[in-house]
Amino acid sequence: MHFDAITYSLLKDRKLRNVAPLCTIETTGWTGSTSGEVLFTGDGTTKDFSGKVGLPPVNPLSSFVLHYTIGGTTYDATADENGNITGTHITSGTINQDGNYEIHFDTPPDDTTDGTADYNYGIEPSPIENIVDSNLETYAGPAWKKLTGSGIIGSLKIYPPKGIYLAGIRWSFYSLDGTGAVSISYALISSAGALYEGTLSPSKVSQGTTEIFRCSGSVFIVIDDITTGFKLDFGTNSAGEYPIKIFELFLYKLR
Repeated sequence: MHFDAITYSLLKDRKLRNVAPLCTIETTGWTGSTSGEVLFTGDGTTKDFSGKVGLPPVNPLSSFVLHYTIGGTTYDATADENGNITGTHITSGTINQDGNYEIHFDTPPDDTTDGTADYNYGIEPSPIENIVDSNLETYAGPAWKKLTGSGIIGSLKIYPPKGIYLAGIRWSFYSLDGTGAVSISYALISSAGALYEGTLSPSKVSQGTTEIFRCSGSVFIVIDDITTGFKLDFGTNSAGEYPIKIFELFLYKLR
């Protein structure tokens, strides 16, 4: 029977209760850090540089540090919480969350020396309470991360009270620079190891910046002394920059 029919039947008989607000939810894998990324190479004459970092979004902006060499001396410049970059020989500089930067020097960086950057990237889904409030006008996110290949964009770990549940999720995604397919897979969190895993929301190819709204299928999950929770992995088969909104986790207690 289709999930909607089951849900309607149980709701009609007042046997179904969404316990998502009672869960502990953890986020993992949505953020990271990188160091030594080459933003430019000096030629001894150029004073102005601009471009975009390789792993947007930069978060927080104050994590951005630029290393450069002028007159044989290596300097470090830092960004503040608003993305303003300051450092020796820098007349002005900015970095924004999208990863776009502009840096202007009063003296050109040395010929054949690299300007490199360290920064943190990625945004977790937040606020978490919007995932469990059953209000489809609100959401957690957009969580946002860029991948250089296929992989996991980020994950949710969900720990409900003991019981038997029907679980699913409402979410959306779009792509800023790719056409990869995004899906949600799940796995049980168990002291006995991964007992079972599968697909909660099948792959759907992105349509650029057009937001795609999705309602997953549902799975039966038993939470007991051994199986304490489950994990949802938001994954893609292709490199790209993917913002994700999570509107609602529904976790209906059957018993």
